[in-house]
Amino acid sequence: MPTFLSIREAALATGLTAHTLRYYEQIGLIDPVPRRSGQRVYGEPEMAWIEFVLRLRGTGMSMRDIQVYAELRRAGETPENVRLKGDLLARHAAHMRGELQRLTETIARLDEKIALYRSFYGQSVPESPEEPPVVAIPLSPSNRRRHA
Repeated sequence: MPTFLSIREAALATGLTAHTLRYYEQIGLIDPVPRRSGQRVYGEPEMAWIEFVLRLRGTGMSMRDIQVYAELRRAGETPENVRLKGDLLARHAAHMRGELQRLTETIARLDEKIALYRSFYGQSVPESPEEPPVVAIPLSPSNRRRHA
């Protein structure tokens, strides 16, 4: 028996607000959601699509590119649409690989700095610290007023 979620339940399951779900439907990121007694009901296909949209957003894909992808998805699986969707995802994956490379290089530089600073105190650099220490930086009197 299929499971259906109300908009409130779908919002809780996705971490979005009901308003955002309605907005995503309005701008075409998600297909019009079926209704029962006038209320939106989200089934497995709708939830799977929303999860995919959130993954794309989480990787930094623009709303416009996600809209284009959604439009192509709605238009059907023609050879041209399949090619266009593949091209769009390939461009985004290439962008993500570049970002990953930059992040990897930045982490390497940070690790070098951490090792340098810890070498001053004879500390070794842990492979994966559980939680970084919190360093309190005293505020000047003028900054205290702004942050109070």
